[in-house]
Amino acid sequence: MALIVTSTTGHGDFPDTISGLFHAIKDQLGHQPALRYGVIALGDSSYDHFCGAGKTFDALLQEQGAQRIGEVLLVDATENPEPEAVTSPWVEAWGAQL
Repeated sequence: MALIVTSTTGHGDFPDTISGLFHAIKDQLGHQPALRYGVIALGDSSYDHFCGAGKTFDALLQEQGAQRIGEVLLVDATENPEPEAVTSPWVEAWGAQL
């Protein structure tokens, strides 16, 4: 089970702190039908690639056959300057689905 939480930099890129994990999963793990996961994507909707890193991570795990629990949570910094107000209830609901 995994909960991926990532922001987006540049043109939909991963921050350095999670980039290595993404590439390791992509290059080394392959098919993962037993993996259950969730994604919280942080971004700013005033940019073209809003929450691009989280969406990319979700797409990779879907390609690998992993089972997403719930919907991807897209957190917009322009609407939610304190993301905990949105993420905390989502995490509680996500945990209840496990």
